[in-house]
Amino acid sequence: MVQHKDQHWVPRSYLEAWTDPNALEHYEPYVHLFDRTGNQHRKKSPAKILHMPDLYTIFDGTTRDLTIEHTFSQWEDAFVKVRKKIEADTDLTEEDVANLYVFAGALMVRPPHYIEHFASQWRDIVAKARSIKINPKAKPMKSFTDGPSLSLDEAQRYGDDPMGTWFRDNLAANIEVLAERFGFDLLVNQSEHPFLTSDAPAVTYHPPLSKRFRFFPRGLGSPGCEVTLPISPRYALLFRHKEPGLHKYLVADWESVFEMNFRTITRAKEKIVSDRPDLFFVKTILDRVAEVEAEKQRNGANGA
Repeated sequence: MVQHKDQHWVPRSYLEAWTDPNALEHYEPYVHLFDRTGNQHRKKSPAKILHMPDLYTIFDGTTRDLTIEHTFSQWEDAFVKVRKKIEADTDLTEEDVANLYVFAGALMVRPPHYIEHFASQWRDIVAKARSIKINPKAKPMKSFTDGPSLSLDEAQRYGDDPMGTWFRDNLAANIEVLAERFGFDLLVNQSEHPFLTSDAPAVTYHPPLSKRFRFFPRGLGSPGCEVTLPISPRYALLFRHKEPGLHKYLVADWESVFEMNFRTITRAKEKIVSDRPDLFFVKTILDRVAEVEAEKQRNGANGA
């Protein structure tokens, strides 16, 4: 039997916080899984969702290298221990805080659609490069950089083998940026509605730009950038540009919970997860999305 074949990009242990507390005792614990519109409701075990075969496996000939998968498992165990301390209202140590940074930073880059986005860019570059017809009599162009270069075969591997090439460096850089540029607050949900989660739970948020700057590229260093991560129906992390570390425990009222769930739902790839069958927020959030899109269209028409 192949070991560690199914690999979760949203960890099972993370999702267990959303198991329905009202499920009957003889049932296997389950979460409520929906599509992004709040439909196609299913009750599913956290072990049976949001995973793919060998998503993080590095293949070296006939060998399956599970280094990344085992590392994620260690980080997940550390996160669960911190979450239990939060739920028990126990003070967090510096190591606990560091573990939250690592877990959140990793969740930002673990989803398969994120990995595929960058892998497809490399494949597109190689395809375009291979389509260029080169005059064999032409003199080679002088390099404009002194840095390392990639052959087409090496660049092709970046597209075909993310785990064996760029993914680990990307993962480390993402965690490093989060830890160096962001401090975070812990939101405590005091409303009657839960924080939801999704198949892409770590959300990067950028405030709207003025028309003058709307085409500027934005990243984690962009002014006003925030990263949000619900860690249970009652708790969520809010990362903002400020001194690194845990700053405050903030009460999340109805409006704060709505905003958090708005980001979670609208940035989900396909699925959202709740601890209950009633998704109070979805229609309200989708109505708000429709209003925003209509406003964009009106502004575009006026600008034309």
